[in-house]
Amino acid sequence: MKKLSLSFCLAATIAITGTTFADDAPAVPYLTAEIQSTTQNPIGLVPEGLRIDGHSTFVITDGLFAGTTGTAIDYTLIRPDGVAILDGRAYGLDPEGSPIAITLKGFYGDPTSMPPLEAWLDPDFVAPDAEIPLHGAAWFQTMAPEHAFVNQTVFGFTGTINFATGQIRLTYRSLAE
Repeated sequence: MKKLSLSFCLAATIAITGTTFADDAPAVPYLTAEIQSTTQNPIGLVPEGLRIDGHSTFVITDGLFAGTTGTAIDYTLIRPDGVAILDGRAYGLDPEGSPIAITLKGFYGDPTSMPPLEAWLDPDFVAPDAEIPLHGAAWFQTMAPEHAFVNQTVFGFTGTINFATGQIRLTYRSLAE
């Protein structure tokens, strides 16, 4: 018996359920978020690169879930080529008190904008004061009936991260048609 490939299963799921949003979805689902880094815990150099666990707080400032506040953790891996892999989880409460879970996967940096891996571990290291582009995908989960459509789509995000200030600014847009 042949095993079904992940691609086949994904294509079948899209064909069966469609790619459009529920009728209650806004015409252009989007949101913006301001994130502030609070704690950085360097794990150190691992075979794949430099591992850092970063904690932060966030507020959704516009669009879906505006007014939501919460906390997040990012399990970052900065590769030797200067590209950082973002693997984040966030939890927040919307203004009505409904919980929202967010999963983020993405990339930022490049060999020209990121310091060498060893520099990050130097006690005298000064983080670059620059807006470094960031992009990726995010999945939202909520039990709030008015936002149930977010449980069945993926959002793309773009933004910037500044290591000197600890500021991250992201704009998310639904990838559904």
